[in-house]
Amino acid sequence: MIEQYFEQLDQHLLLFINGMNAPWLDQTMFAITKMWVFIPLFLLWIYFTFKLLKAKGFLLFGICLGLTILFADQTANAFKNNVERYRPTHNLVIGQEVHIVNDYHGGQYGFFSGHAATTFGIATLLFLTFRRKKSWIKHTFFPFAILASYSRMYLGVHYPFDIFCGMLTGILYGFLAFQLLSVLLKKYSIPME
Repeated sequence: MIEQYFEQLDQHLLLFINGMNAPWLDQTMFAITKMWVFIPLFLLWIYFTFKLLKAKGFLLFGICLGLTILFADQTANAFKNNVERYRPTHNLVIGQEVHIVNDYHGGQYGFFSGHAATTFGIATLLFLTFRRKKSWIKHTFFPFAILASYSRMYLGVHYPFDIFCGMLTGILYGFLAFQLLSVLLKKYSIPME
C-alpha cells in the first residue's frame, strides 16, 4: 500500500514537472540531455583542473574521474536491468500523458538515472577537488548536474525518484573517487595548490 502511494506520488510529481513545458524550451532541454551544450564548460573545467593539479595530478584526477563515470553508469545500468521499472514514456498508465520531445522515449527501463549518477559523481569529485580554492568555477559543478538531471524529467524519461537515487549514487562515487585521488596525490607528493 505504501509502495503504491509512493509510486503514484512519483508519477504525479513527474507529470507536474514534465507538464511545465514550453515549445521554446523543448529543444534546449533536448540539447542539455545530450550534453553537447556543456562542451565549453567542460573545456573550462579541464583548464582549471590542469592549472590546479599540474600534469601528473591531472592524470591521476582523470583516472579517478573515469572510474567515477564508469561505476556510476554501470551501477545505474545494472539497476535498470534488474529492477525493470518502466520509464514514464513506457508506462502504460501515464505514458500517454507525458510530453515527449523529438519522439525521444529513452530505453525501456529507467530506475535509476545514469545521467543523474554520472553528473552528480562528476560534480562531487570536482567540488571536493576545488573545495579550498576561492574560484568562481566551483559554483558551476552542481548547477550542471542539477540542470542535466532536470532535463531528464522535463523530457519524461525519468521519475523524480530515479533522479534522487541517481544523485545519491553519484555523490557516493564522487566522494569515494576523491578519497582515492587524495591518497594518490599524497603518495606522489602532488600538492593541490
